[in-house]
This record gives sequence, structure tokens and C-alpha cells, in this order.
Amino acid sequence: MQRGFRMCKHPGCPKLVENAGYCEKHMVQHKNDSRQNFKALDTKKTPEQKKFYSSAAWTAASLYHRQIEPLCRRCKAQGKIEFRNLAVHHNPSYDFLVSNGLNPLSDKYLETICVKHHMEELRKKNLKKVT
Repeated sequence: MQRGFRMCKHPGCPKLVENAGYCEKHMVQHKNDSRQNFKALDTKKTPEQKKFYSSAAWTAASLYHRQIEPLCRRCKAQGKIEFRNLAVHHNPSYDFLVSNGLNPLSDKYLETICVKHHMEELRKKNLKKVT
């Protein structure tokens, strides 16, 4: 089933787009904003975390996990289907796993979530560190 045209998600933009989303102009801006958010959050990673997340082992594990769980787990629980812009997330956190001697590459501690839910999780985590 295909949805009809809707207004661009950018506040105040009157352009119509097919399905839900942004017009071409605002899609570029939205992607740039997302990149900036990830860069800001990336600066808060420890050197150990940066090394782990840039490793070939993590790349392979996250790729494999997305193959066996190709939809966002949280969107799926809400009855939505999100299969684009996915990230693999540690649950519990990477720091918890490492400090308790658990394997952060193990599938049982990973979940596929969309970038929107991943950013929400990272913001929550960073808010907890501040308080």
C-alpha cells in the first residue's frame, strides 16, 4: 500500500513529498543535522570506545546482526516498519558489558534500531552522565 503526498516534515515548508519525509532541499539539511549530532556524540566516546567501534570485528558483528534482524526493534514493537537508516545498539551498554567481562560482540547484547531511536538512546545515556 502506498501513501499519498504529504507536506515536507520541515516546519513551515509547503512542498508536497511522496510518502512521509522531507523535500529534496530539506533532506540534505536533515542529513547534515544528523551527521552533526553524531559527531557531537562521538566526541564523548573514550579512546577505547573509538577503537572498538572502528574495528573490523565490530563492523562484521554489526553487519551480521543487521542481516538477522533487518528491522528496527522499537519501531516494530510500535507496529511500524523501519528498515532504512539502521544502527546496531548495545543493550546493555558497551561500558557495562566490558566492565562485567561480557563480550560486546555477542549477538545477545545487540539490537537493531533506527537512527531516530539510536539518537534518543544516546541522548538519554549522555543526560545520565551529566546528572
